[in-house]
Amino acid sequence: MKKRLIFLYSILSFALLVGCSSNNESSESGDFASSDEQTLTVWAWDTNFNIPIMEKAGEYYRKDGHDEIKVNVIEMSNEDTKQKMVSGFTSGVSEGLPDIVLMDDYDVQSYLTNYEGKFAELSDTIDFADFAEYKVENATYKEGIYAVPFDSGSAGLYYRTDYLSEAGYSEEDMKDLTWSQFVTIGEDVKEKTGKWFVAFIPNRGTHYLQMAMQSAGLWYFDEEGKIFLKDNPAIREMMPILKEIDQKELAKPVDYFAPEGIGAVTSGEVAAVNSAIWFSATIRSAEDQKGKWAYTHLPQLETVDGATPYSNLGGSSWLVLNDSPNKELAMDFLKTEFAGNDEFYQEILVENGAVGTYLPSQKGDAYQYKDPFFNDAPIYKDFSSWMAEIPGVDYGNNTQAAVDALRGVMQSYFDDALSLDEMLEEAENNYTMQVGE
Repeated sequence: MKKRLIFLYSILSFALLVGCSSNNESSESGDFASSDEQTLTVWAWDTNFNIPIMEKAGEYYRKDGHDEIKVNVIEMSNEDTKQKMVSGFTSGVSEGLPDIVLMDDYDVQSYLTNYEGKFAELSDTIDFADFAEYKVENATYKEGIYAVPFDSGSAGLYYRTDYLSEAGYSEEDMKDLTWSQFVTIGEDVKEKTGKWFVAFIPNRGTHYLQMAMQSAGLWYFDEEGKIFLKDNPAIREMMPILKEIDQKELAKPVDYFAPEGIGAVTSGEVAAVNSAIWFSATIRSAEDQKGKWAYTHLPQLETVDGATPYSNLGGSSWLVLNDSPNKELAMDFLKTEFAGNDEFYQEILVENGAVGTYLPSQKGDAYQYKDPFFNDAPIYKDFSSWMAEIPGVDYGNNTQAAVDALRGVMQSYFDDALSLDEMLEEAENNYTMQVGE
């Protein structure tokens, strides 16, 4: 019960800071599930990726013999989605929620654990043997499977070849980097081009920590599920990296996936992005930058045994609300398109950069596609082959609490008010006080 209260407090507190100002706070009846048996309402974020993909799935579903069905996709940020679900679940009011919701994979276990019974069990409807095992494991709770796996978060380093060339670096120079070399290159880029190197807020840069940890098969918790910050070698190596990026002002300080962060990339303000294959759709949306981007493996940890240049960032899955008035229709829709339509997956791969985790689809010709935006590089073949090398980790059900514990003390470390040891110990103690062992 204590862990559930802490989870609720964390989500609601975060919502007060970032959710209430959102322009997604709509009370329009079309924004949530209704008794209209011919309309499915879906909440998703990202107008360059998830939203057009779900709209395309709706088009395919109509072509597949359901021409009377409308799939109504509502743009809803990840933060607002969580705020609204928590509010609905805790109040006991099922109205005001969608039929289908997109959920970040890092959050799935938290919601399945803390809100048992709120999501539809899907294993009797969908053959999950056709999906990547690591995604299915994350969707499993008490022997049931509650989420339809969607995209992979196979990650890499994207960079502007023109800016790097101006700073004196070739594409060959960008291969097989360490994180410390990445920072050195960033200094040169800023000095010689005047551009930001990257765009994110360093004291909220836990996505960098997560990519680095997973590249070595580590996470915020040890094998027994206990908090693992003080002695986590990946965190200990990456914190000074983030501190350098902050102190040397290499990063434009914007939320990397909010509109201002995306705009920093698409407007040409930054030279590099460490992100997943799904971010290629955002980069590609800047049509004037065609031929100016390349990609390579992520920078690699130097001091951690078993470190690789392969990692995951994000990835998401589709869940059906158990109280949805159109639950059976929602389940059939997901089964038909996201768990059975190879043609759909081939199309969204080329048009949207979506490397799905539906395994039968990965045998198609689209994976051989040479993308003219990236100078005819076989981006999908490369990122999907990297996906097979990503070390697996158990995200557990308290990842957000661990993130919050670290973010609460990172700036003190950047300001030299706390040493690395002191900062990690304080973060671990704060986590333990809130969540327990």
